[in-house]
Amino acid sequence: MASPYILYLNPAGLTAFIVGRSGVELHQHFALDDGLPRFEAFLAGLAAGTRISLLADLPDEAHHLETLPFVRGRDRRPMLARRQDHLFGDTPFRSHLSLGREPTGRRDERILFAALTRPGAIQPWLQRILHSPCILTQVVSASFLSQALAAPLHSGTAPFLLAHTTPAGLRVSCFEHGQLRFSRLTASQGAHASPDPGFVRDEIRRSFDYLLSQRVVPRDRSTRVLLLSPHEVPAPLPATATAASAGLDLQPMHLKQAALALKLQYDASHTDSLPLLLQALAAQPRLPQFAPAEALSGHRQQQIGRIAGVLAGALFLACLSYTSLNLLAAREQRSLAEASLREAALQEARLEDVIAATPTTPLPLERLNQTLDRVHALATSNTGPEPALRQLTAALASAPGFKLQELEWTAAPQNPPPAEPAPLNQTLRMRFHLPSGAGQARERALRAQTLLAALGTLSGAKIQVLRQPAEMASSEPMRIAESLPGDTEPQLEVRVSLPVSPP
Repeated sequence: MASPYILYLNPAGLTAFIVGRSGVELHQHFALDDGLPRFEAFLAGLAAGTRISLLADLPDEAHHLETLPFVRGRDRRPMLARRQDHLFGDTPFRSHLSLGREPTGRRDERILFAALTRPGAIQPWLQRILHSPCILTQVVSASFLSQALAAPLHSGTAPFLLAHTTPAGLRVSCFEHGQLRFSRLTASQGAHASPDPGFVRDEIRRSFDYLLSQRVVPRDRSTRVLLLSPHEVPAPLPATATAASAGLDLQPMHLKQAALALKLQYDASHTDSLPLLLQALAAQPRLPQFAPAEALSGHRQQQIGRIAGVLAGALFLACLSYTSLNLLAAREQRSLAEASLREAALQEARLEDVIAATPTTPLPLERLNQTLDRVHALATSNTGPEPALRQLTAALASAPGFKLQELEWTAAPQNPPPAEPAPLNQTLRMRFHLPSGAGQARERALRAQTLLAALGTLSGAKIQVLRQPAEMASSEPMRIAESLPGDTEPQLEVRVSLPVSPP
């Protein structure tokens, strides 16, 4: 951004100062008679958007103090505008400063109205600024800017006077409670050099008498007058000075001492207080604004643009932060997903290793699953040998005297169609001991027939003779299997299939 400029306007013309890092430096002077064309060319050579402040140091300035009802809100501005129109209707360069409220009574507000009463001295310069690519930021008066010098140099609430010289002349200002109350500029031919002590004394006295008549300064005690002077020791006053300065406490202060107190740079090449005023203005204190509203439209647009830029930057930073958080969260989720995929791949590899290390089963996996399902169904059912044994006991009750050597009970599903459930079928395999010996052949056959007849009484039973005595081979009551070779004792082995009774 281009460096701002301060344009100092006085009755002799306009001087441009540039504000840089090293301070405020003189740039160019434009005389009142032939300086307008050169000033216009100077503005055309500046970069677009260069900020310019106009400091008016003119004697045509009016101040008026009024006490008005304290009004806030949207009614305050129209009230102040109406009062300014009434007081200074012939000039657009006007402003006001609130001096606070009255301590007692209705507590009305004390307002100091001020105006630059000769607009013709400002408008030629102002019009060229407004038609240039530069931006006017403010139009201030040297009287209100003097407050930036007076406040640090005086402590207390009593009224006091500040007298200092500028290229425009001698300015005497009155301050009360640290705020401007009155200011008066008197042009002097020797303003650029050291002013005449008598001229300074007379102008201070004239301003004091006016303030005394307006009851601004007290009559019962002396009023302090702070005079900024380029001399270490003030020039001696005539003998009549003591009587002429009655009621005044004149206290000269060197400009260098004032610069140290104000923490500003002192320029020994100047014999007036203009460098101090320019440095105070470069610090941008809040000062009453004399520029018309339409003259500051460019400055307002620039401020709106800056605010919009700041808001856009803040929004961009917020979006960037939010996006960064989302990226970090996405990166964390991606890391978790990659870790999960690696764990799943590791588990799959382990499962494949386990499957590879498992020996191959002799039956297909589907067949084994069906077998396991049947075992599970058998384990969870309430099927047992007790009902079949009870039926067997009742059937064998009619054949006493037999010897049962072996009894085996099994339950297995039949072979139903694939779509039907597998019903269970119980089997009893029994082996009976029969009498041995050749003389017992008839007894063995009779005993075997009795047992087979008793088993035939079982309801729904299917009887299969697995082994029988040789004597029974000639008779065929049912299908007979051959006796096994090597039998030493006659045996009768029978397999009986029974349906499972529902629980």
